[in-house]
Amino acid sequence: MKKIDEILDDYELHNDDININEENISKEEIERITNLTLKKAGLKSKKHINKRFILPLAAAMTIILSFAAVFAQGGLNNIYKSLFGDNIKYVDEMETVINESYSLNGITFNVSSMLGDENSFYIIFELIKENGESFEKSNYIEFERLSLDFKGSGGYSWEQIKDDDEKDNKATFILIGDTAKKTAGKNLTLKASNFTEYNINDDNDGLNIYEFLAENKECINQSIIKNYNKIPVVNDDNSNDEEVAKEEYGNKVAPDNILPMKYLDISLGDKNNNIKIDNVGFADEKLCIRLALTDKDEQDIGDIYLRNKNDKSDEKYSEYMFSEEKEGIKYEYYMFDIKNMDELKKYNLKYSIVKNINSTAGEWKVSFKADYKNTSNKFRVNKEIEVGGKRYTVESIKLSPISLNIQLRNNILDNIENPVHNLTDIVTVIMKDGSIVEVGSSGTSTNALNATMNFIFKQPIDLTLVDKVVIENVEININK
Repeated sequence: MKKIDEILDDYELHNDDININEENISKEEIERITNLTLKKAGLKSKKHINKRFILPLAAAMTIILSFAAVFAQGGLNNIYKSLFGDNIKYVDEMETVINESYSLNGITFNVSSMLGDENSFYIIFELIKENGESFEKSNYIEFERLSLDFKGSGGYSWEQIKDDDEKDNKATFILIGDTAKKTAGKNLTLKASNFTEYNINDDNDGLNIYEFLAENKECINQSIIKNYNKIPVVNDDNSNDEEVAKEEYGNKVAPDNILPMKYLDISLGDKNNNIKIDNVGFADEKLCIRLALTDKDEQDIGDIYLRNKNDKSDEKYSEYMFSEEKEGIKYEYYMFDIKNMDELKKYNLKYSIVKNINSTAGEWKVSFKADYKNTSNKFRVNKEIEVGGKRYTVESIKLSPISLNIQLRNNILDNIENPVHNLTDIVTVIMKDGSIVEVGSSGTSTNALNATMNFIFKQPIDLTLVDKVVIENVEININK
């Protein structure tokens, strides 16, 4: 069972001009954005399987929150106990039971509970099969669309929680988010439509790529072709600076050359028949694999990665991928940071298979009030800082056991000269014992006049033990 400090990651940048809702985007787009973002942030790629998440069109990056937690029968407190461990004592007053639901087509969509402060929150929601059938055979559920209407800027991500009783008729989920404006006491609406149940078979052994290439040396240094999947960069008077920056970065990561289609028709592994290796080899000192998938609606590839034979913690995921379809066959192209045969010899190919178990059509909508106790403490600051040559006024901060919210006022002249904000790594929360509070997720919302920064902590903290919050060169004493 993972604790909250093991499962939260930086996941969003926000834009104040957008009311963000979830977009229905393809797995290849998720892979591309996630891998580009992780590499730009200096992070390793994370394992994920076709997960849906919020995609702010003008945001610089989005990272998926991914975790599993155990839901034990016994009520609201046990869910958060599994996430926070002993630190749950700092948020006991911040949780509330919602239990608002809507039933359709034999499925009850229930918003069970909520925990939060003024700007950040956790929402537990459930799918319940009214005929008593279990979710035993499905271990991943994907919504065609899931959106939270909170009337403003912000971001969120959701994930299914591993149920302690896999044979019951309930599937449980958690949504984590933050907003630039106040959430506590507001009316929210959670909507879901058309969900599919999948069975994910993890950690399968793939083809021994090293042995195959050693026996088929013509594949090692085969002819390569130009990569026509690079994103064209359009930079004109109507261009959005952040979108252009994303496209330019994407082009830097995307390889100039790729392997051609070779139609090798080799099985990816022993446990599947419809997923074949179309081509494998090296292009521009990267190991590249193209897969060919038939009957993709019934069985698809999830993760594909390389694991060190002597160190299981050393796993290499795709740095770049794209997909295309030809004559009814889906081709997926993956690029790994393996430069040559000597390096490849150390790794085994691993993959997961995703099978479609059941699909349920319908639209579920539940409105509810964020009726929890807001324990945020507000501190007036009104001090100026300078970041990257731009001036800001720190107007105030709000601190709770789960998050820190910072309100900034932009210098208008500086903003006209340079509208791009780079507020990374300027905030630190320091405890009385000198330790630094770890941040699990963070988001920044900006407009011409103001900037809002939100930080959700990896674990709830004891506010009485906080010493100070440091924002660039400004120190705000908390318990003096």
